[in-house]
Amino acid sequence: MASYKSLNALKSAILKEVRSAVDAAAQESKNALQENVDEFYSIPEGRYHRIGMLQAAPQLDTVFETKNGAMAQISINTGTQYDPAGRDTETIYGYAESGGLIGKGHFWERTVAEVPGILEEEIEKRLG
Repeated sequence: MASYKSLNALKSAILKEVRSAVDAAAQESKNALQENVDEFYSIPEGRYHRIGMLQAAPQLDTVFETKNGAMAQISINTGTQYDPAGRDTETIYGYAESGGLIGKGHFWERTVAEVPGILEEEIEKRLG
Protein backbone atom coordinates (compact mmCIF):
# COMPACT_ATOMS: atom_id res chain seq x y z
CA MET A 1 0.00 0.00 0.00
CA ALA A 2 1.37 3.40 -0.95
CA SER A 3 1.56 6.31 1.43
CA TYR A 4 1.38 9.97 0.49
CA LYS A 5 3.01 12.93 2.20
CA SER A 6 0.24 15.37 1.34
CA LEU A 7 -3.35 15.58 0.21
CA ASN A 8 -2.15 16.99 -3.12
CA ALA A 9 0.12 13.98 -3.66
CA LEU A 10 -2.81 11.65 -2.96
CA LYS A 11 -5.09 13.62 -5.28
CA SER A 12 -2.44 13.54 -8.01
CA ALA A 13 -2.06 9.76 -7.67
CA ILE A 14 -5.83 9.25 -7.82
CA LEU A 15 -6.16 11.50 -10.87
CA LYS A 16 -3.39 9.55 -12.61
CA GLU A 17 -5.31 6.31 -12.02
CA VAL A 18 -8.61 7.88 -13.11
CA ARG A 19 -6.97 9.13 -16.31
CA SER A 20 -5.58 5.66 -16.95
CA ALA A 21 -8.99 4.08 -16.32
CA VAL A 22 -10.82 6.55 -18.57
CA ASP A 23 -8.21 6.05 -21.29
CA ALA A 24 -8.62 2.25 -21.13
CA ALA A 25 -12.41 2.52 -20.88
CA ALA A 26 -12.50 4.79 -23.92
CA GLN A 27 -10.56 2.25 -25.99
CA GLU A 28 -12.74 -0.62 -24.73
CA SER A 29 -15.88 1.42 -25.45
CA LYS A 30 -14.66 2.12 -28.98
CA ASN A 31 -14.02 -1.61 -29.37
CA ALA A 32 -17.54 -2.36 -28.10
CA LEU A 33 -18.94 0.14 -30.60
CA GLN A 34 -16.94 -1.52 -33.38
CA GLU A 35 -18.27 -4.96 -32.39
CA ASN A 36 -21.84 -3.65 -32.26
CA VAL A 37 -21.47 -1.97 -35.66
CA ASP A 38 -19.92 -5.16 -37.06
CA GLU A 39 -23.07 -6.99 -35.91
CA PHE A 40 -25.10 -4.68 -38.18
CA TYR A 41 -23.55 -6.63 -41.04
CA SER A 42 -24.47 -10.02 -39.54
CA ILE A 43 -27.85 -9.85 -41.28
CA PRO A 44 -27.65 -10.69 -45.01
CA GLU A 45 -27.83 -7.63 -47.21
CA GLY A 46 -30.53 -8.76 -49.66
CA ARG A 47 -30.83 -6.85 -52.94
CA TYR A 48 -28.90 -3.83 -51.72
CA HIS A 49 -25.11 -4.18 -51.80
CA ARG A 50 -23.46 -2.59 -48.77
CA ILE A 51 -20.18 -0.77 -49.21
CA GLY A 52 -19.09 -1.00 -45.54
CA MET A 53 -18.73 2.71 -44.73
CA LEU A 54 -20.54 2.32 -41.42
CA GLN A 55 -18.20 -0.52 -40.47
CA ALA A 56 -15.23 1.84 -40.83
CA ALA A 57 -16.90 4.73 -38.97
CA PRO A 58 -16.45 4.02 -35.19
CA GLN A 59 -13.74 6.20 -33.73
CA LEU A 60 -12.15 7.29 -30.48
CA ASP A 61 -12.23 11.07 -30.64
CA THR A 62 -10.49 12.25 -27.50
CA VAL A 63 -9.42 11.50 -23.96
CA PHE A 64 -8.45 14.40 -21.74
CA GLU A 65 -7.84 15.17 -18.12
CA THR A 66 -10.01 17.68 -16.29
CA LYS A 67 -9.36 19.37 -12.96
CA ASN A 68 -11.11 16.57 -11.06
CA GLY A 69 -11.01 13.59 -13.41
CA ALA A 70 -10.94 12.74 -17.07
CA MET A 71 -13.33 12.57 -20.01
CA ALA A 72 -13.43 10.69 -23.28
CA GLN A 73 -15.54 10.73 -26.39
CA ILE A 74 -16.22 8.04 -28.96
CA SER A 75 -18.37 8.56 -32.02
CA ILE A 76 -19.41 7.32 -35.40
CA ASN A 77 -17.75 9.40 -38.09
CA THR A 78 -20.41 10.86 -40.33
CA GLY A 79 -17.96 13.17 -42.07
CA THR A 80 -17.29 10.78 -44.93
CA GLN A 81 -19.48 11.70 -47.88
CA TYR A 82 -22.13 9.10 -48.56
CA ASP A 83 -25.10 10.44 -50.43
CA PRO A 84 -27.38 7.70 -51.78
CA ALA A 85 -30.86 8.80 -52.78
CA GLY A 86 -30.09 12.40 -51.80
CA ARG A 87 -29.68 11.70 -48.07
CA ASP A 88 -26.63 12.70 -46.06
CA THR A 89 -24.42 10.22 -44.24
CA GLU A 90 -25.77 11.08 -40.78
CA THR A 91 -29.33 10.37 -41.97
CA ILE A 92 -28.36 7.02 -43.48
CA TYR A 93 -26.51 6.01 -40.29
CA GLY A 94 -29.58 7.10 -38.31
CA TYR A 95 -31.70 4.74 -40.40
CA ALA A 96 -29.20 1.95 -39.71
CA GLU A 97 -29.27 2.63 -35.94
CA SER A 98 -33.06 2.67 -35.78
CA GLY A 99 -33.43 -0.60 -37.68
CA GLY A 100 -34.65 1.16 -40.82
CA LEU A 101 -32.09 -0.56 -43.05
CA ILE A 102 -31.34 -4.23 -43.59
CA GLY A 103 -28.97 -4.98 -40.74
CA LYS A 104 -28.91 -5.31 -36.97
CA GLY A 105 -29.72 -1.83 -35.70
CA HIS A 106 -29.38 -0.22 -32.28
CA PHE A 107 -25.58 -0.57 -32.32
CA TRP A 108 -25.12 2.86 -30.69
CA GLU A 109 -27.83 2.19 -28.10
CA ARG A 110 -26.22 -1.14 -27.16
CA THR A 111 -22.82 0.55 -26.84
CA VAL A 112 -24.18 3.34 -24.63
CA ALA A 113 -25.65 0.68 -22.34
CA GLU A 114 -22.25 -1.06 -22.10
CA VAL A 115 -20.09 1.99 -21.36
CA PRO A 116 -20.91 2.44 -17.63
CA GLY A 117 -19.93 -1.18 -16.92
CA ILE A 118 -16.73 -0.81 -18.92
CA LEU A 119 -15.76 2.34 -17.00
CA GLU A 120 -16.66 0.80 -13.66
CA GLU A 121 -14.50 -2.24 -14.42
CA GLU A 122 -11.51 -0.09 -15.37
CA ILE A 123 -11.87 2.10 -12.26
CA GLU A 124 -12.17 -0.97 -10.05
CA LYS A 125 -8.99 -2.47 -11.55
CA ARG A 126 -7.07 0.60 -10.50
CA LEU A 127 -8.76 1.90 -7.37
CA GLY A 128 -10.54 -1.17 -5.99
